[in-house]
Amino acid sequence: MLPVWNLNAHAGYVYHWDGLNTNLQEVVLSSAIGDGADVKWVDRDFTRWSDTDPHTMSSLRRIQNYIGTVKPPVYPLAIDATLAAAGAAVFQGACASCHAPGGNRTGTLIDATEVGTDPHRIAMWTPPSAAAYNAYGEGYAWKFSHFRSTKGYASVLLDGLWMRSPYLHNGSVPTLADLLEPVEQRPRLFWRGYDVFDATRVGFDSFSAEAKRIGTPFDVSRPGNSNAGHTYGTMLPADQKRVLLEFLKTL
Repeated sequence: MLPVWNLNAHAGYVYHWDGLNTNLQEVVLSSAIGDGADVKWVDRDFTRWSDTDPHTMSSLRRIQNYIGTVKPPVYPLAIDATLAAAGAAVFQGACASCHAPGGNRTGTLIDATEVGTDPHRIAMWTPPSAAAYNAYGEGYAWKFSHFRSTKGYASVLLDGLWMRSPYLHNGSVPTLADLLEPVEQRPRLFWRGYDVFDATRVGFDSFSAEAKRIGTPFDVSRPGNSNAGHTYGTMLPADQKRVLLEFLKTL
């Protein structure tokens, strides 16, 4: 699941990791139904979708308005401004085309054969799956029409990136420092769910005794859990990786 903040800045981009929809209204409505909202309730709520009175406005429209405007979390610790400034230049050269606002591939789908990340998600979301979702709303005012099957993964904006660990669409890489390492050097087993932040590697503690006690083990050898792919930046010199990590804290 992609972060649900600052989505107005994502207008015109794809939604969900595999870009299975391009319409935020449909994403909000289908998510509510998928999480258990009764269709009759959705029918009633949707009649007030265009109501501008905050006291009577559609509940789901209020949610859409909120996730559209709420700002990403600001990095709460000290940032080395000199390193971050140097990292901005590295980011511009190595990352901006896919991840900066206005980048020529930002918010688009990158073919899975290029990005190389685990293919299970796009394999499971078939054209019949998309057709079934679009057909679900037949006869309703809120009917769906934008669900689709794709062949790639979204090149997303990185706002609030420090808070989005673990990384990649399947959460298979625990820290940004690990993501900048060649695939064979990335952790193959780690524990997810502990909330102590690692400011050096930029992610959450995934290996301490407490992380293992509280967290859930993540084994990259299991189907759907591969940590391969997204090798962009992995060949940067160590000093450039260091300053890039500092800059990524500022997003």
